This record gives sequence, C-alpha cells and structure tokens, in this order.
Amino acid sequence: MLEFSIKPRLCVLSAGEEVCRDTLEVRWSADRARSLCLYRADDDQPLRCWEQATKGSFNFELSARATTRFQLREQGAGEPLGQQDFRVVHEERKYRHPRRNPWSFF
Repeated sequence: MLEFSIKPRLCVLSAGEEVCRDTLEVRWSADRARSLCLYRADDDQPLRCWEQATKGSFNFELSARATTRFQLREQGAGEPLGQQDFRVVHEERKYRHPRRNPWSFF
C-alpha cells in the first residue's frame, strides 16, 4: 500500500494575477521499502528520489500558471504508483446583479 499527498492542493489567483507561487510539501509512505521518484507529469527529470525507503517528504517552491500533476514512480519504471494535482484556479469576478431590488420586503 502507498499513500501520497501534496499540500496545499489549490491556489486561487485573484484578478490580474497570472502565476501562482507557493511552497509545496510532498509526503509519501509505503508498507515496504521502495525506491521512488517524484516527477512533474510533464517532465522526465525527477524532482526528488528516495532509495529503499518506507517514507519520504520534500518541500519545494513552485511557480505555476495552470494545474500541475505530480506523480510518484518506481525508479526505472514509467507507470505512476500515485498522482496528485496542484490546482490553479482563477477567481471569477461577480458581475451579476442582485436577484431582488434592495427595497423589496419579499
């Protein structure tokens, strides 16, 4: 069994912001010793690797314009054992008018 998490998992950009900058904390634990590497899904170079470990953690700075997927893979293997998304969302402006007139009692 393998547990894999990232924190935070969400970044909300305000109007006018284009890039989310945050410190991510990655943690994983396994029921047996494994040699694993952490990857951005769109990159072949690992961010961090662990040799014959049952758990690991890693903190790093991330700058992202869009949702980014992270994967934990066995060293030498291509298939992810776990994956987590760091979501980047844009705050929606509220241009809607109120549903009622402010003077209405009902």
